[in-house]
Amino acid sequence: MANPARELDDVSAQLAEVLRHADALLADWARFGAEVRTRVEREAATIGTAVAAGVDAASERALAQRLAAVSAELERCEGRLRAAARVAHDRGATDRPTILQAPEPIRAVAPPIDAAPPPPPPVDAMVPAAPPPDAGRVKRK
Repeated sequence: MANPARELDDVSAQLAEVLRHADALLADWARFGAEVRTRVEREAATIGTAVAAGVDAASERALAQRLAAVSAELERCEGRLRAAARVAHDRGATDRPTILQAPEPIRAVAPPIDAAPPPPPPVDAMVPAAPPPDAGRVKRK
């Protein structure tokens, strides 16, 4: 029969070898995970930069288009305003004498003759209420 202590030492040595191998595998996985994380962060930063540049370019194009539309509308409004100013100026040369005329007198409108005058206010409303008899006196004890 074999020596039990020797067999236990052999099993312990084998288990130690398995644990060393497991530790090496875990270290490899940790390095691999760190490399993947670094690559993913780098790619995410590249994608983020590309998206930001795309959004900036799109917003600049949209702003330029809107600005062009507003500018065109502003130019149309300026043209209409200049035309209206010319018309007003041309009319002003002929309309000035009528503008400087005295205004028509204001005619007062009289109430109809058959309208009844408003009723007088009640007498109670015209007479102030009398103060209570002992309101002005100070009571002493």
